[in-house]
Amino acid sequence: MRTLLVSLLSLVIGIAGGIWLTKSDSGQAVAKVAKESAVELVVESASLGTRERIMLEHPEMLEAISRGGSFGGKHSTVIATDLFTKSGAGIEEAKELSEIIEVAPRTWLIRLPIVNAALFETDDGLVLVDTGMGVGGPAILDLMRQVSDQPLHTIIYTHGHVDHAYGTWALMEAGTPERPIEVIAQDKLPTRFDRYIRMRGSLANYMSQKLDSLPDSRDDLVYPTRTFSDRLELEIGGETFVLQHREGETDDQLFVWVPSRKALASADYYQGFLPNAGNGKRMQRNIEEWAFALREMANLGAEVLLPAHGAEITDPALISENLNVLAEALEFVLHHTISGLNAGLRKDQIADSVKLPEHLANHPTLRVQYVTPSDISKMVMKRYTGWWDDVPSNWTPAPRKAQGQQIARLAGGIDMLVAEARGLIETDVVMACHLTDWAFLAAPENPDVQQLVIDVYRARVLDPRSNTMEMLNYVKVMTEARELQLAGNHSARH
Repeated sequence: MRTLLVSLLSLVIGIAGGIWLTKSDSGQAVAKVAKESAVELVVESASLGTRERIMLEHPEMLEAISRGGSFGGKHSTVIATDLFTKSGAGIEEAKELSEIIEVAPRTWLIRLPIVNAALFETDDGLVLVDTGMGVGGPAILDLMRQVSDQPLHTIIYTHGHVDHAYGTWALMEAGTPERPIEVIAQDKLPTRFDRYIRMRGSLANYMSQKLDSLPDSRDDLVYPTRTFSDRLELEIGGETFVLQHREGETDDQLFVWVPSRKALASADYYQGFLPNAGNGKRMQRNIEEWAFALREMANLGAEVLLPAHGAEITDPALISENLNVLAEALEFVLHHTISGLNAGLRKDQIADSVKLPEHLANHPTLRVQYVTPSDISKMVMKRYTGWWDDVPSNWTPAPRKAQGQQIARLAGGIDMLVAEARGLIETDVVMACHLTDWAFLAAPENPDVQQLVIDVYRARVLDPRSNTMEMLNYVKVMTEARELQLAGNHSARH
């Protein structure tokens, strides 16, 4: 129902847009009324929140975000905005959009929206690497049953992120009564799960997820039945599965090497694009050990690569090249950053000056999609330095609101600041955002400022230089401004 309503809205907006393009002032007025009426209808019928409303009011942003928002898999807005849930429309959408691909004998890549899982059939049962997001579990179960009637023997978590370890609830009955499924993870994963429960409000905020779907007790998660520290070798069905821990995207991450098949499940170390190694809203990521793990995997001689995001690779030379190229890129950013710190440069100077060599910047597996080399540099600095940004006044600054009000006074008043920001949208949208932030900090209750926030950050989302992580931040502040608008309209009506 929800998807249908969104589709209907898109059609109405498309028709209205056609009127706007082909008619004069009267046509624009008709288009505006049609669009607003359609939005109100969908918002009421589907009980949508303000963030979803923003996306419906500006559907062109959804296309921009979705270009990078699928992490190498099929895109699903329904799933991406509610990764933690175990029910609802996402289950059917996950089943519809998922597929299982045999990449070698008894070896499959399960491709869900956003993320992959890897499946191995052995003489003793099935070994599953990762279980997807909350609604991914039922889809994995169905696909697993399409290719094998063997019971599920072992589940391996490559790490504790929501898109890798939250579909397990739907799989625990796939074993046998005589041999319960063993769930294996690195020994830092339970602590990660505990932290997610403790920090659920913060997690929902920074991940733009629904708070009600996040786990609020240990009963909401399937914890591992067995953990290990550095390296674990499992003998299952006469084959060895090597689990090697190396910090990378998380401190509990591991990769799985099956030497008898020369198959490598590479977790999130390799993602097919410049990886999410500099996420400004997440826990510390270990760039140095990440690069080490990539070199280590490249030396295994893998003939089958089963990545957690993106398509499988079955060319040994390409596997080696891609892993080594990514390692080189991370090492370059690491060296640049540490050299800058040792030279006493400000942090912004270090991050702003990162530029990958041409052979790396142009490599097809290093395209900027989620984060930039500068973002990765900032993550390195976070690891080795404190929170201070090297600007003296920012050690003990004046309140942000007071700073904004002073900037507005210097500009000649809030109206002048708004006008200046609007004048920069087409020529310097980055600077327009700075001025908009000052205006919003100074006068969040001002209707002109609220609309400025929506217009400027819409333009920033559509700017081709913007990557997915920053786009999501822009949508967040647009949502805050829209909520203030709606609250003001509600007050005016009453």
